[in-house]
Amino acid sequence: MTTNQSWAVAGPVPPAGTKALDLAKPGPSLFVKAMPLETLDNVRAALQKAIELEHATLPVYLQAAYSLDDAKNGQIAGMIIGVAMQEMEHFCQACNILVAIGGSPAIDDPAFVPTYPGGLPEGIGTQPGQPEFIVHLRGFSKDQVKTCFMVIEEPADPVDIQDAGRLVAASDIAANYQTIGEFYEAIASALTTLCETQSIFSGTAAGQVYGMFDIKPILDLTSALDAINRIVVEGEGTPTSPEEPDDATMAHYYTYYEIYKGRSITRKDDGWYFTDPAIPFDPNGVANIIDDPKQSDYADGSAAAIQSQAFNTYYSNLLKALHASFNGQPDRINEAIGLMFDLKIQAKLLMNTPMPDGSGKFAAPTWQYVP
Repeated sequence: MTTNQSWAVAGPVPPAGTKALDLAKPGPSLFVKAMPLETLDNVRAALQKAIELEHATLPVYLQAAYSLDDAKNGQIAGMIIGVAMQEMEHFCQACNILVAIGGSPAIDDPAFVPTYPGGLPEGIGTQPGQPEFIVHLRGFSKDQVKTCFMVIEEPADPVDIQDAGRLVAASDIAANYQTIGEFYEAIASALTTLCETQSIFSGTAAGQVYGMFDIKPILDLTSALDAINRIVVEGEGTPTSPEEPDDATMAHYYTYYEIYKGRSITRKDDGWYFTDPAIPFDPNGVANIIDDPKQSDYADGSAAAIQSQAFNTYYSNLLKALHASFNGQPDRINEAIGLMFDLKIQAKLLMNTPMPDGSGKFAAPTWQYVP
């Protein structure tokens, strides 16, 4: 693999034993537009948006992970794929909650697929009054981790990370959810309120997908709230800990912080510290792929066009299988899981296909819908 050397610029790896306090933050930079949540239909619509959000992160994270040479940067690739797998779990849990309250996840639809470069569903990541937060499809870089991945996953009150003050007025913040976690918590609150006056859960696991990725069926309010809490904690940690409570794994935001800093973080008596060993990053182990690729970037009949079309066919078939899985054919989830593995193989083939323009760059997946 060839590389763009500028991708390696990220500052020095902190010494082991130093406190994890040195990444100054401007306060939550992620905002989710507020949605009405007074009726059951409102909550169903919000859950559909949550499903779209969980999905929208996957191409971005996986593009970076697939661009990494497993022999040279396997640890980082594994960490990113671990986050992506949990995002897939969150996707399934949000689908299950929607099914449990009588909704039908809409996945097999061209409109479900994000456009890159572009904004996330519901303007997620864009501060009120500020330029739109634009997400790019790019190979791995420390800059992509900091300016994209950590923005998406940022909690309202990061543990042991300095807060330099908010960038927007409190009156602007009040009309929006400041984090993805707050968006989910608003859904949880609306479900609780609705359950005080009506029965909204089917009480059956029919039509749901569960049993893998530690996904459990949604039968009632308690199981829905448990699933939402898991989604929030796995993404953001808690106000007192960057770890997920069950297995001492870092929440997504802090996993990306570790990758960015090049060090693992561990708990000591008075806080969280960087530890040995370092998380190595070899800039010579990143495919020099083009940014924000489109199928139209590849000449008809070229190797890149053929490989890209094959990838998009796998990807679209994955969406179709997921749609069927949560709309009456739960056994189709096995087909979806198989297609997830096919995506990685096809992505690697594409990322080893040179662009014909002599730039030294390579093709990359475009994550476009094929009817």
